[in-house]
Amino acid sequence: MLLALFKMIRPVNIVIAMVTLSIGYYLLGALPLQEIGEFIEISPCDHVDVSSAVYVENISWITLIFQALGLAFAIAFANIQNDILDLDTDKLNRPERPLVSGKISVPTAKRVWVALFVLTLICGIAEGLIAKTGFTSAIFFVLLCGLLIAYNKKLKHIPLLKNMTVAIMCTTPLILCLFTPTGTPETEDLQWAVADKIGFLYPAMMFAFLLTTAREIYKDLEDEIGDLKAGIMTFPLIAGVPVARRLAGFICIFCWALLPLPVVQGFYPTLFLIITGVVITPTLVAILLFAHKKNYRRAQKLVKVAMFAGLVALVVSG
Repeated sequence: MLLALFKMIRPVNIVIAMVTLSIGYYLLGALPLQEIGEFIEISPCDHVDVSSAVYVENISWITLIFQALGLAFAIAFANIQNDILDLDTDKLNRPERPLVSGKISVPTAKRVWVALFVLTLICGIAEGLIAKTGFTSAIFFVLLCGLLIAYNKKLKHIPLLKNMTVAIMCTTPLILCLFTPTGTPETEDLQWAVADKIGFLYPAMMFAFLLTTAREIYKDLEDEIGDLKAGIMTFPLIAGVPVARRLAGFICIFCWALLPLPVVQGFYPTLFLIITGVVITPTLVAILLFAHKKNYRRAQKLVKVAMFAGLVALVVSG
């Protein structure tokens, strides 16, 4: 049973969320292991001064651990709840999943997801009380849980909106980094801090949102037959397969065309553009070719490769 539950929580997705959270704080110079009190430039200049930099204080290990655990529990409970609600559909599209194969019962799965939901909220509250950072994490996890439940019960049945909702959820670790206070007491005005930090995080958000949206469309294309039999109206079924395939391809190309933007704006060096150009360009071509051949599963995997390459480029060049 434990192995079945482990599969249901999608451990790979949990690891990706934790890594994304760490990368977000790394890009802000706020990880516990980074040098304390770093100046981070927020605009291109020859000499760093107070007007062009944010003085960043590191987050504590307590904050990082509780936020990572909260994300893990949230993803786990959402995936288990999703499998419960999608039981009939998965009999057609995903017969190997634990609930469909009978490796775990529905009542047991329901008890587990409720427990994980409670643990998510506890992590948010505990982080604020122990690390004394206020209620940022608690509010974030309440909103995240609400979004996850809304997606599982309602939003995933709305074509295209469901794809974009998944993409938004993939950016949530970076959103948490964005709103978690990292400035000194003198610079802790929330609006000011968020405005200055977003330049370092929006390229990662861009990768996560755009490429996840494309990946989700490819996923709907792959599940077209099963969704049709189950009566689930996805974007490919409503707009047609050629339109859906072209939209996913356009989103990938649009993301690729935006790669120079953070370099032109001065947030990242030319090295970022070199790494992403060398790795993502051939990956993008392969994605379009596999999608054209209707090998949507391979296209999905390559989109993940492109996302990973973008994050690596941000870390190396940052």
